Amino acid sequence: MRKILQRCLLPFLLFALVSHAQAEARVFNINIKNGVIPSADRLMRVQKDDQITWRIESNSDGELHIHAYQIDLTIKAGVKKVYSFKAFASGRYRVEWHPESERGLGIHHEDSLALFEVFPK
Repeated sequence: MRKILQRCLLPFLLFALVSHAQAEARVFNINIKNGVIPSADRLMRVQKDDQITWRIESNSDGELHIHAYQIDLTIKAGVKKVYSFKAFASGRYRVEWHPESERGLGIHHEDSLALFEVFPK
């Protein structure tokens, strides 16, 4: 009886663990208006290895970036941009927005546009 349970139950448990640990596809809408996004959208929480998709819109030209992830996106006013990437590093990262007038000047804001939190599996 014990061997039967081991042969039947063990593969099922392993499958359950593996399928639970699989990466998720996560989609975030980032709607920038006058350099800010709604407060409800300012925290993006994901698990390491999740596949992330950002749908970005802005009413002004600028640059959206996360230094640690080396994401640097040029955003044009009124043009929707979709960007996908893998959450490869655990941690808490600032998502920053620089209006076109500040690009290339080395100006960094005290407040970030949003926070991107990646939790370990």
